[in-house]
Amino acid sequence: MTRRRCHRKGIRQRLDCPAFLRALENRTDQSPLVKPRRSRTHRPFLNPRFTSLSFVYATTDLLRSASGYARDVFLFPPQGLRAGDSFFAEEVKDREGRLYVGVFGSALSSHVTAQVRVMSALLQAVKCVPAPSPDALNPYWTLMAYFNSLRELGHAATLIRADIREHLNAVWDRLNIRKPAKDSNNPDLRRFINRDLELTSRIQSSEITNVLQQLFNPYPGTDERRPVDVCLATNMIQVGLDVPRLGLMTVVGQPKTTSEYIQATSRVGRDAKGPGLVVTVFNPGKPRDRSHFEHFRSYHQSIYRWVEPTSVTPFAVPVRERALHAQLVTLARYWGDKAMRENPNPPPNDPLFKRIRDILIQRIEQVDSGESAAADLMLTELIERWRRIQPPIYGHFGSPPQETPLMYPSGTEPRAIWANRSKATPSSMRNVDSGCDAEVISQFQQP
Repeated sequence: MTRRRCHRKGIRQRLDCPAFLRALENRTDQSPLVKPRRSRTHRPFLNPRFTSLSFVYATTDLLRSASGYARDVFLFPPQGLRAGDSFFAEEVKDREGRLYVGVFGSALSSHVTAQVRVMSALLQAVKCVPAPSPDALNPYWTLMAYFNSLRELGHAATLIRADIREHLNAVWDRLNIRKPAKDSNNPDLRRFINRDLELTSRIQSSEITNVLQQLFNPYPGTDERRPVDVCLATNMIQVGLDVPRLGLMTVVGQPKTTSEYIQATSRVGRDAKGPGLVVTVFNPGKPRDRSHFEHFRSYHQSIYRWVEPTSVTPFAVPVRERALHAQLVTLARYWGDKAMRENPNPPPNDPLFKRIRDILIQRIEQVDSGESAAADLMLTELIERWRRIQPPIYGHFGSPPQETPLMYPSGTEPRAIWANRSKATPSSMRNVDSGCDAEVISQFQQP
């Protein structure tokens, strides 16, 4: 794939583009392109006295009704003949792009065996590649391992500490790699896994910043800043992970959607000093993985055409159950008096609730009218619940309070004394699903 370099330039700097100049030259009359208007939002940046060249520039959303006052409207930048070249991005062909490799281990005993061999080979290859300096190996020292689920990632965590370490010994024997003698100046070509991290929703939010900071540690590093050897990750890294030094990734199993695949693999190869290498390990037991491997080249040559359309259901039942009460509380505190902003008791009065209900139902009618009746019923139930419970506080982050709040952050454990009277409220768009903890017990209570 070619590397894309995005940039933004002001329109004033691009008035000399050939397409725009040709449009001016081909005009047969001397009337202005757009009638000059003097206002704060529409100001001709050429001298308005020269009406033959006076024009107004604006974004496309402001030009929807341009036919009412303009004789000739020019779309800038114009649509080009190639999709790879536009006003905001251009293809840089003199640099290496991201390379994708597919591995389909149909002759191996299991998909796990393929993971072990691929990850072992990639880890050891970095030590065996001749490089002019250790800095040249920095982009490929840390192996990012991407998994589609926490279950698959948990299995791989055990492979790192057992199977992969053992298979590295077999790789050393096959490549005739031995520990150098004490009096020898030869470097030690053996690869060890000294540091492995996990970047998933299983770790605490307070630890994410520390994990991200450790990924910036370069190779060869120092005793205080040792580089990470392997980082296990899930779809949490699709956005927000921008570590330029990362250049090597394995994708275990084809992700469910093409957009997830693009977002995840674009985390590596973001620096021109280290072009990205993505190795996808397909599962022979899954027909979808087999199909992707059979069309591997054509799929990656036109990968953006396979991006699935995203369905938007902002007022579906699960969304209302998670977030409609938060909208009710937000508008009540925003439109209520000072006492309402600080204390949920007493609840909103009838005029305030009617105002909130009308604005929410009006919005739902415009977007999805079929859900307005159910949303209206849920709003009535929420305000009745609020008036019945009369919570003393709205709720806050941190340790759960002793008194029953109106809301508490999703993902935290509510207190038993609340008796399900408090509503779980999402505080992040990244994690919208609740987790479940399992505990092994040795005794069972007899019925």
